[in-house]
Amino acid sequence: CFADRRWGTEGRNHHAGATALARRQRGGRGRGAAAGFVVSAAASDTEMPEALQTLVAAFSAVPDPMLRYKQLLHFAEKLEALPAEHHTPENKVEGCVSQVWVRGTLEQDGTVSFQAESDSQLTKGLAALLVRGLSGATPDTIASLSPDFIEMLGLKQSLTPSRNNGFLNMFLKMQKITEDLAAAPSSGPDANLPMSEKIQLAI
Repeated sequence: CFADRRWGTEGRNHHAGATALARRQRGGRGRGAAAGFVVSAAASDTEMPEALQTLVAAFSAVPDPMLRYKQLLHFAEKLEALPAEHHTPENKVEGCVSQVWVRGTLEQDGTVSFQAESDSQLTKGLAALLVRGLSGATPDTIASLSPDFIEMLGLKQSLTPSRNNGFLNMFLKMQKITEDLAAAPSSGPDANLPMSEKIQLAI
């Protein structure tokens, strides 16, 4: 079972997963075996939060789209519920097939944590993936993150175009929430400081 056996070993080992992915791509197996993709993945590793790097390596190392799909459903089951009082218009993600709500919190250590909920198990799994990958990162890291990692996850074959578009919209919503959280204390002479420094001043 991908959710238990593979995720318990390769999923936690980013370097092993990334090495396996690069080896398969160099060997020309699979439709995504372009050399440029390997370079793109390596370049993006330095910009992604560590948790997201691990998820990208694990998902991209699994060739079977159905296993990826099942893992999303497993994530949906494990996602902590977002209380109903936060199912508000401000937290709703626009442009999704299903209803999705995302909430972000600025923690005392200056990182952001996310919660999410959806009325669809598959969409909930996609939201859970983003919650796992982005929670614990700094606002600067999240705000500057390119959506290229979505392609690297290798989920396109498992999702309809509308689901893929909804996944992107969820990520963009999380970036917007992060920017709003970081901008909240930014008034006065410190307004031009980097977001991470604004947060340190605020706490």
